[in-house]
Amino acid sequence: MTKRVVITRLLCTLLCALALLFPAHAFAQTEELSWDQLFRTQIGEWKNTIVAQDPQFGEWKNAEMEVQTLGANQHQWLISLSLGNKQVGYMVVGEVASVEKQKKFVLLEYGLGEYILFDDAFAPREVAAEPVYDGFASHWLVTLPQAKQVVDAKTGERYLSSTRPDDSIMCTLQEQDLATAGQKLLASRIIRPDETDPFDNISWFTPLVLSETEVPPSQLTWDELWQRKSDQMTLAVRLYHAEVLSPYSIASLHLWNDQKSYIGVWDDGLRFLPYAYANKVGKIHIQ
Repeated sequence: MTKRVVITRLLCTLLCALALLFPAHAFAQTEELSWDQLFRTQIGEWKNTIVAQDPQFGEWKNAEMEVQTLGANQHQWLISLSLGNKQVGYMVVGEVASVEKQKKFVLLEYGLGEYILFDDAFAPREVAAEPVYDGFASHWLVTLPQAKQVVDAKTGERYLSSTRPDDSIMCTLQEQDLATAGQKLLASRIIRPDETDPFDNISWFTPLVLSETEVPPSQLTWDELWQRKSDQMTLAVRLYHAEVLSPYSIASLHLWNDQKSYIGVWDDGLRFLPYAYANKVGKIHIQ
């Protein structure tokens, strides 16, 4: 009798332990699936609203999406869109704490064309290459035996060994600067439908140089930019502690819910970034 009691108690203990273990595991798995479903639903909604409002994104309509994580613990994801064997664009999505202290998905950047950010075709071959996203300054940071090297995330260009990244500008943006979950693209304006080389007209260069020694001109407000009729506008950006000068021809403007604005530039395809970010890193020149 005593042996049966002992065995029964051991069996009960084991069953209780299993009962406690499996529900917890099932809950964790359900929670993870819910996050993944929420994420994929949101990027699908953003994809659809961009297609609906901007005819330039027609190829996105039937494109398949592939998700990859950018860096460790950065809460950023690259979504590449492909149609058949052809890349047709990308999105960069982040996760930030909202005013309600809840995590929210935000749209950091999106682009149209064959050449996406962090494309494997341009990735450095070194094993220790970390993808770092920061708008125009996005790069791979390659660890070499004697130093670190910056490799451009769009073109694969290797900068000088002395080149050092700036402190992240993109991470300083607030929730009110970015399209968030549930928001839609409301209006778009195409300024230059064809890709243009900003070096075809370098009138933007002199004001940029003068602004280093004189009081820089006030930046255009979004309303002023939207109403300008010129199709000759350039966004000139200084990167990596002003060692790299990157001019971009302005191509399109996008307006989302709650006045969330994005500026589109030509850069081997179209790149849309928050106007609040563009104001921090560059100056707009109108020819």
